[in-house]
Amino acid sequence: MRRLAARAVRHGRVGSGADFRRLWLATSVSELGTQVSQLAIPLAAISLLHATALEVGVLAAAGYLPLALFGLPAGAWVDRVRRRRVLMATDLSRAVVLASIPIAHAFGNLTIGQLYVVALLVGSLSVFFDVAYASYLPSLVQRADLARGNSRLQVSEQGAAMVGPGLAGWLIGFAGAPLAIAADAASYLGSAFFVSRIRHREAPPATAPSQPDLRTQIAEGLRFVFRDRYLRGIAIAASLINFFGRMMVVVLPLYLVRSVGYSPAAIGVVFAVGAVGFLLGAGFADRVTAALGIGLTIVIGGTVAAAALMLLAIPPASIAGPFIAAGMFIYGIGALNFTVANATLRQLTTPQKLLGRTTASMRFLVWVAQPLAALLAGVIAFRIGLRATLWIGAIGALSAPAVLLSAGLVTVHQETSVDPPQTSATDSQ
Repeated sequence: MRRLAARAVRHGRVGSGADFRRLWLATSVSELGTQVSQLAIPLAAISLLHATALEVGVLAAAGYLPLALFGLPAGAWVDRVRRRRVLMATDLSRAVVLASIPIAHAFGNLTIGQLYVVALLVGSLSVFFDVAYASYLPSLVQRADLARGNSRLQVSEQGAAMVGPGLAGWLIGFAGAPLAIAADAASYLGSAFFVSRIRHREAPPATAPSQPDLRTQIAEGLRFVFRDRYLRGIAIAASLINFFGRMMVVVLPLYLVRSVGYSPAAIGVVFAVGAVGFLLGAGFADRVTAALGIGLTIVIGGTVAAAALMLLAIPPASIAGPFIAAGMFIYGIGALNFTVANATLRQLTTPQKLLGRTTASMRFLVWVAQPLAALLAGVIAFRIGLRATLWIGAIGALSAPAVLLSAGLVTVHQETSVDPPQTSATDSQ
């Protein structure tokens, strides 16, 4: 039998060329803006509105809540429509919503309540965008190129994560957080433009005279994940890492401002240096997968990511910045190998008609607890301190490697046969 990794990874041109590059450009521009806002919005709450730790936690929770509310319906809905249209609609809508922040600030009407609403709306739109984009990729690339395609997209995402915080820190220091958020709104317009240039047109989703209702289709996606030993193990382990890691990320800006005494520009540098690890992890993930196999890459990547979080909690405030940057660097290498490998495994082993629902189910199971993590981080930081919250997150994440090992992922070498992606749709002329 041929190895899954050998089948999944081939170092050549990805998929259909121009259309993949357009999707790649769209996600690159969008992710750069998103990384700016992820730092600019909480810093706007902290510096402009003097938000408390609890308010910062609520703000983060508002951004994650849509994953719990819409994560599963998004997958079933995306499987019923053409995904390119979803990408364009969500990009344009996010641009409009984010633009409301600099407009409100210009008129002196910006409130923490508005930031909550914007975070909730942008998070909701992002759920649909992310599910649609992950489900659309197999229509644009060959099956053997999926790992390489996923790796390239992650290179862009993590390159944005490296440049974005530094750019955000500079923009905030030079012109304020509202202008940085306006830059994110513009990035979504750029993303929508590149998606509009994709010439491939999906075949209309198959419909049956008695199509199952949304609830039935959601259940099908969840059952597929729960019955698959590997996907179930990945979902549980990723949930643990993301839950406890999110607790740490929520309080990090507040910790660096109030306990360490860093300026927004210095915080941007810390996040940018740490993000180099994400970029390196994404850049080499397809090669690591080819060398080690998909299963072993998932286990090692998840273990490295979980262990690296200890570096965010260990140092005293006087030297916290370099340790946090180093911890994020190592975390990024592990997390991106884990992410690319498990996305490729899912795309290779899931029937195309279930891919949207399976992707949404995995995302839901992994991210459903994020609102609780954000709120819990705010409460713990308010009650017992910011550094104690970092310690709780770091220790909790160490439970994830045991789950990956118990799922038997190190034995994943053989390919599972599924129906091929639908690539017979007509391209526009």
